[in-house]
Amino acid sequence: MNSISTNKAGNDSINVLLIGNNPIELSHIYDKLKAIKSKTYNAEIGFDLKGVYKKIMKFHPSCILIDDNLDRSYLKSLLSRLSSWSKTRDIPIAILKNSNYGESYLMGAQEFILKDGITSEALSKSILNSIRLRSMQKYLYTTYKKRQSQFLSFFNNN
Repeated sequence: MNSISTNKAGNDSINVLLIGNNPIELSHIYDKLKAIKSKTYNAEIGFDLKGVYKKIMKFHPSCILIDDNLDRSYLKSLLSRLSSWSKTRDIPIAILKNSNYGESYLMGAQEFILKDGITSEALSKSILNSIRLRSMQKYLYTTYKKRQSQFLSFFNNN
């Protein structure tokens, strides 16, 4: 499937990869992205793991939205692989949820978005929040790694 753009292309456009198994729900989310006027979103849809990796390599998403309607074990495996693969571990992941119940197997996601009653503005804020959170996590991790010996010596001296 080709990339679909929700607004005019611009330098500040955000690439969003939608992953799920329900084209109707994914098209609903796409419509919400299309209605956002403050940012430009480019979206691409993936349905299986092999296709998702190919799309990631071509599309270079800024954020990945995953529908929680996927099989539980498949979703857990997908999150694990995306969080650990060198090409994807820095891409923020947001889970589109049907309910507000927490599931421990969804670790690795930066944001959780309830599908029921989602507005375009709330979707945009959630995507931007997940991008900011992942950037902050990456910054803290790299800063910690650079300064790890200083941290250790500080704590060992006290």
